[in-house]
Amino acid sequence: MAALSFGERIRAKRLALLANDPRFTLRQLAARLGIQPSYLSRLERGAIPSLSEEHLQALARELNDDPDILCVLTGKLPGDVRRILLNAPQRLLPLVRALEQPDWLGPDARNTPPQFWDCYRESQHLARVGSFVRDLQTGEDFWSEEFFRIFGLPAGSPAPDFAAFMELVHPDDRQAVMSVRHRMAAGGEPIHYAYRFKRGDGLWRQAKAVARCQYDADGRARRILGTVQDVTTERQALEDLRAVAQFPEDNPNPVLRVGRDGRLAFANRASSPLLDAAGLAVGEPVGSPILDAVQAALTSATSQEIDMAVGAGVQRLTVVPLPASGQANIYGRDVSDLHHAADSLAAAEARCQRIINDAVLGIFRATQDGRLLSANPALARLFGYASAEEMLAQAGGDTNTLYQDPQRRREVVHRLANKEGLLNFENPYRRKDGSMFIGNLHARLSVEADGERVIEGFIEDITERQQVQAELAASEERLQTHLRNFPLPTFTFALSDRQFVLANANKAAEALSRGRIGGCLGSPAETIFEASPDVYLALWSAFEGRCTGRRRLSLRVPGAEDAGLFDMTFVFVAPDTVMLHAEEITALARMRDDLHRTAETLRTILEHVPYATLLAAADGRTLYVNQRFTDLVGYTLDDIPSVVEWMPKAYPDPNLRARVAADWQSIQGRPCHRIYPVRCGDGRSRWIDFNTVALPDGRMLLTLNEADPRPLLGTSRADHSQP
Repeated sequence: MAALSFGERIRAKRLALLANDPRFTLRQLAARLGIQPSYLSRLERGAIPSLSEEHLQALARELNDDPDILCVLTGKLPGDVRRILLNAPQRLLPLVRALEQPDWLGPDARNTPPQFWDCYRESQHLARVGSFVRDLQTGEDFWSEEFFRIFGLPAGSPAPDFAAFMELVHPDDRQAVMSVRHRMAAGGEPIHYAYRFKRGDGLWRQAKAVARCQYDADGRARRILGTVQDVTTERQALEDLRAVAQFPEDNPNPVLRVGRDGRLAFANRASSPLLDAAGLAVGEPVGSPILDAVQAALTSATSQEIDMAVGAGVQRLTVVPLPASGQANIYGRDVSDLHHAADSLAAAEARCQRIINDAVLGIFRATQDGRLLSANPALARLFGYASAEEMLAQAGGDTNTLYQDPQRRREVVHRLANKEGLLNFENPYRRKDGSMFIGNLHARLSVEADGERVIEGFIEDITERQQVQAELAASEERLQTHLRNFPLPTFTFALSDRQFVLANANKAAEALSRGRIGGCLGSPAETIFEASPDVYLALWSAFEGRCTGRRRLSLRVPGAEDAGLFDMTFVFVAPDTVMLHAEEITALARMRDDLHRTAETLRTILEHVPYATLLAAADGRTLYVNQRFTDLVGYTLDDIPSVVEWMPKAYPDPNLRARVAADWQSIQGRPCHRIYPVRCGDGRSRWIDFNTVALPDGRMLLTLNEADPRPLLGTSRADHSQP
């Protein structure tokens, strides 16, 4: 419950600040705290916190929250409280006695106001620390309310005696707890110890305790008193942190980190083949092409990818920049199959083109109005032309001349326009020399990328029917193989009973869906895209428009846990078929959004900092001044577009201006602190305290405050204008 309360609190605080300040995104807040955004996100969702006290202090400052409350909600104690409780538990003795003897120390005691009693109980509750007292003379035991809560027992019930308490302690820890009691009876300093105990709800928890023994005037042990704290959450968080730290080392893929000095700072075990192939070792500088990719990623603040040959395979390295630290993480994955698929695709395309050129079928593409767009050599030979170029030159302008009856061509176009699909019928054709032959026409209407409808088809000599059919079947099989190995996830939907059903999905689609798309074959598209109706509507739009469309849509594919963002291309490939190519761009879209938010955040930060602020370029141009700057010195960005305009306005005295210019020139590129007298826009002179920060790209960030000149003037009145 403590972890959940902590997560809810920091999330509510952050979202409230984010409403007015964009720099409180998860990524930016995590960067300022020096932790991973994913870990901060898990904390907000209720993960067990394992932040150090320094991180909690920094988080409290960022969220304008009470650091003590954040410490308590994570099951920790503030450092000062912990020292008091662990090193001096005797300070709680009057309060413990008040719980044990209400008539001596309690709400009605004259020396202890009720408010003090309530404050004591509340402080124990907030600190998650319970206290106990064992009277060795009377055998009576006292547990505070928080002690009962820690053990999951009803508050106000009789405190268990020592034997009953030992029944709650884990059997393996009872001997250690018993030895603590014997050691305290022998005298000495307070004893710190830990043990496991069973709560009232049956759960085993871990406790951390400190106890001391109080003696009477005769030196006899009188009471044992101490404190206890439930540290189960803290111990679990420590174990989780160790497990997370082990994750990169156990990753089966290469994981590396390059430091800001360009040296390899970390490499997991799986990186050994990559290091051997690249000649790298941890602690040594990395060279090209890895260093080039790292520098490009840090410069652009976007991930970079490079492929490297490792043995007989290929590793794709994704370089992820860490701008806050100037480092970069590198994640590798084996893309040998992808490269082989790309090579196979190129070879398949070349084979397809050779098939077209070498085919015995006459292959053509023509417009609906009769213009011949392309023809292969077989078509030219079939019609008696020496080459395809000659045929296009002489008959390409009007294919009606190729028909014995031009009306037959118009019938073909009409049937294609009426969605009759692939045509297959015989036509009488006319050769170049006027002779006739009967050819079998296979044609279809397709849509080009520019939206133009074209007729694609084959013409074969009837005498070669069987040979052509066999070649066509082989060609179709190769095209299907090409589609199957296409690197982009591709889904083919066919129209059946007035609805689209999934007819096919290639290997990339199976990989995207983790092998589950195969079980969806034959399923309606409406069911597959039930959670993504925009994709379903775009599918129908491509079909009804008979065109290729490109959309950027969200899609949750079968087998995926979350929806992703995809660039989708809808291709109308047949009168009853639409093909969908889906390229996931989720990470790219997030990077673009992050870059935009970062730019907006920087401007907002500079506008709201409680100082006069000026941002100057390396060449002296004034890039930005905030309103506080104008209020302090009386100049706007238009008044001082560069240092050239600033110097004579701010330092009208030539001697002072020369000294200031020389001083600033000597500290370029380094942080510094200076105090100068400045002539302001209203004509008055003020002593201004300048603080500069050198930015990595050569720019300088200056913050200005009005300074007290008296210490300077008291030192030397004659030298009050010195910087």
